[in-house]
Amino acid sequence: MRTYALPRSAFDLLIEALGQRQKAEIFAKAIESAIEAIDEQAKEVIVEKKSQIKTELQDGLRKELVTKDLFEERFNVVDERFKTLEYEMNERFNVVDERFKALENKMEERFNVTDEKFKSFRQAGKKAYV
Repeated sequence: MRTYALPRSAFDLLIEALGQRQKAEIFAKAIESAIEAIDEQAKEVIVEKKSQIKTELQDGLRKELVTKDLFEERFNVVDERFKTLEYEMNERFNVVDERFKALENKMEERFNVTDEKFKSFRQAGKKAYV
């Protein structure tokens, strides 16, 4: 199983947002576990589809005499199905990665806005006491 590691910048943002490294680690592990679960489910779907297609092909071949050309044609169809499944799974992971990047960007923007507000608040407070 491939282990997914949250980018350091996203982890740093979690520490800032949650205020504690321990809470950030727990949350990061939850995110990583979710991604790993998605990855595992995708692998299971591929294995299941592969088995199903293989069974269908074997049944079809047993029921009729097959020429070499027909066999190769059907084998190529199966190969194309696998390529399509692989492409679809990669697309799903790309979507998940894009969502995490968008979340990371939103969090960073919100932290920047909050930081600016605190800076201006701090400066206003200093001016009031001068």
